[in-house]
Amino acid sequence: MNLYDQFWQALDARRDLTTGDEEGGFEIKVTPVQPPPGMVNKAARDLAKLSRGAPRGHPPVLVSQTGVNDRPFCVIRTVSSNELPDFQTLFEAYLDKNAFIAETLLRLKRHFDISYVLFIGTKSFFLYDALLDELLRWGDDFSLIEELFFAPIAESRGIGEEWAQIPRKSLSQQSEEFSRWMELWHATLGARTNATPQFMTGILQKAVILFRFDELFGLKDADMRLAPIFLGNCQASRKRGSGNGSSFHGDFDGVAWLHQASDEVRNKHDLPFLAWTRAESSFFSLLGSEARRQFSKFILDLFLLSCSKFSVDTQADVFSDTDSRLKLWKYSVTEKVDIRKQIQADEINVYEPVTINLEESGIGWALCTTQRTLEFWYQRCCEFAHRMTERRRVELQYDMLIRPDADTALVPMPADAVELALSSSLKVLYEYPGMKIALEYLLILLVFEFCRQRSLPLPRLGSIEGLFAQKKEPGSLAATVNPA
Repeated sequence: MNLYDQFWQALDARRDLTTGDEEGGFEIKVTPVQPPPGMVNKAARDLAKLSRGAPRGHPPVLVSQTGVNDRPFCVIRTVSSNELPDFQTLFEAYLDKNAFIAETLLRLKRHFDISYVLFIGTKSFFLYDALLDELLRWGDDFSLIEELFFAPIAESRGIGEEWAQIPRKSLSQQSEEFSRWMELWHATLGARTNATPQFMTGILQKAVILFRFDELFGLKDADMRLAPIFLGNCQASRKRGSGNGSSFHGDFDGVAWLHQASDEVRNKHDLPFLAWTRAESSFFSLLGSEARRQFSKFILDLFLLSCSKFSVDTQADVFSDTDSRLKLWKYSVTEKVDIRKQIQADEINVYEPVTINLEESGIGWALCTTQRTLEFWYQRCCEFAHRMTERRRVELQYDMLIRPDADTALVPMPADAVELALSSSLKVLYEYPGMKIALEYLLILLVFEFCRQRSLPLPRLGSIEGLFAQKKEPGSLAATVNPA
């Protein structure tokens, strides 16, 4: 008997044993994931696609545990074909999922707010944290599913609460896996182009910025958005009989996408970081058809990594050396970042910014200081907005030497916080261009996350490049500024 038949028979057997007991029946409720009859729209098509290929009688289902929480905590997707990956394949490629699993998670998260997705196939199962896209448990033995799913029921414990206790990957694990995955792509693409790892890292950073922008804010041109392109690729892969869709198929041109997307984001949000150097333009122009195909696959393979690997914390660890990590730990313990005390400003005007010595402070601490500066201005602008709502006006306090024109003075609102923080509140002194590029990349990701988490519009970001000033005398004591 295959694994999913064992699971569903065990669930039915337990339902039969508990139906009619004093507490009113079985505590596990399953509801098929399917569109209401007669509904024909994008959501209905998405849900219908999830049911295709499921074994007869086993469509995807929402699972809730009555008596614990009536809200569904999980979706179970039963798989009869070879759509599920071999764990060893994921492990060796430093991936978190294959295309089939990534497609399922994408479609589900469009319509359901769920915490977990359990995939059960004929020979194996995979349990995912749906929020992080992170693999929590896998196996090929029914006893493991019994321990994972049925044991909490027998002991009257919440299944979702038990799964919440499963350890997630640490920051260092996420960072290490992303670094190894990046090295594999350096080797794959570099072998066909003779490009150095450092050169390929620059291109990868721009690709990640555009991927994250599209994920968090969406490209203006709907035909350029990557998620629909990826889903279309998965469908084309199945039609051509390539199983789990891990091989690239379709007409997607990753090089063309990268250039069109970079033009849109660079121009709209004033991001010189996304401009292509002459060497990068030559690299793309000389790509052969197979190398171009591999690059397109690389862009779509970003969907096969957990979203937590693109967080600014993980990326900061990826691009920080051991020295930077030690400095972050040191200053986190010994220094207290109080931007209100460090910055010289009245309520809206900055007279002396917080100065960061990049080589002395390290990338992680520089990023931490920037984060605190953004939070400082956001809180202050929220206070202004609150006062405006309460009193219809805001009386600003200025430095005694400043005499503003009350008729033209503007009160900053929360949407202005990023510009206030980046345009005048920070200054970064650097010696080595490589560290400057890494920090600039991370600052862009930081602002993306900051705006998304607070539902702020993404402003023009030309101020990020203006933060940096190269030391006139590299290595000299005169150029050194304490991180505090």
